[in-house]
Amino acid sequence: MQIERLDEKVKEAKEAVKDLEEPLKTEAFKKILDKLLESPAQVQRPKASQPLDKRKKKKRSTSGNLGKAGVKAKEKSEKKKRELATKLNRSHYPDIYDLKKILPQALYVLNIMKKKEIGGLTPPEIRFILKEVFGINHSPESISVSLNRREAKKYTARKRIVIGRTVAYVYEIMKAGEDYLDKIKQ
Repeated sequence: MQIERLDEKVKEAKEAVKDLEEPLKTEAFKKILDKLLESPAQVQRPKASQPLDKRKKKKRSTSGNLGKAGVKAKEKSEKKKRELATKLNRSHYPDIYDLKKILPQALYVLNIMKKKEIGGLTPPEIRFILKEVFGINHSPESISVSLNRREAKKYTARKRIVIGRTVAYVYEIMKAGEDYLDKIKQ
């Protein structure tokens, strides 16, 4: 197969996945391109002596070490975050803007989830709600660090979960965390 035909197939695969979100987009692109190139004997591999622009460049997978189960779990987490964000109305929770530190803001989000009878959240899920619903931007790492400090551990219950090959932690607010929020709101 000539380079021009290969380019056509790549463009065709890109067009097919243009409306999808990562990491599904990358995985779908790979599968579609494989189907389009079904006969591996047709593809001529560029030789090292060919110019770099003629060589096939490897793309790194955005799903990292997740594997199929991890990709599905990540998609499920993304769906959960979107659902949570649509259920929350920022005007019902104005007190969060009085909280200036990461820990109280994260606890506030966990408290909202507890009241709505939704299970615990991971730091990326907490971040998503803070950013998308309340317009407060913190990194998942800073949220995780705040929730893992010695003085903060008494406010949350932390549960270890495995997503694909990745370990994550789900946090739920405890009574001590609720009392802490009541105390700092006064």
